[in-house]
Amino acid sequence: MDVTPSAGAPAGRSAAPASDRAAVAEKVNSAVEAQLSLDEGRFGSGSNSPCATASAKMFTRQCAAAAKGTNADASFALAQVDGHEGFAALRSVAREIQNSAAAYQRLGCGANPSKAATRHACLEPAAVLAQGFPDLRDGANLGLAGK
Repeated sequence: MDVTPSAGAPAGRSAAPASDRAAVAEKVNSAVEAQLSLDEGRFGSGSNSPCATASAKMFTRQCAAAAKGTNADASFALAQVDGHEGFAALRSVAREIQNSAAAYQRLGCGANPSKAATRHACLEPAAVLAQGFPDLRDGANLGLAGK
């Protein structure tokens, strides 16, 4: 007597979690995108960010404000994926942004530091922050692909 499970049973069991994951990914992507769009429009990103390393505003309150906004969006993204599997890229990007925002603040980069070593140390976190909104968006999009 051949006792093999029907072809539909295993597929049905594996399809439900996949569709649940897809629904979560879409919800996360939508929520993160809505938040990013608001703050990216307010602060700019990439070369249009006050935190861009070529920007004259990198050592000013404008970049400090953008750093806080980017950090808040990174925290928001992490809160959205809390308790859900996957989203490794989004988690990684968000943590890097949080670390960079903390370094930017700790170094006093937004207060126009006078020491050359401090100014130099501000470059890396500022660059991460300038690229933060697009990187968070990319991380959320990768979550849709299961990454």
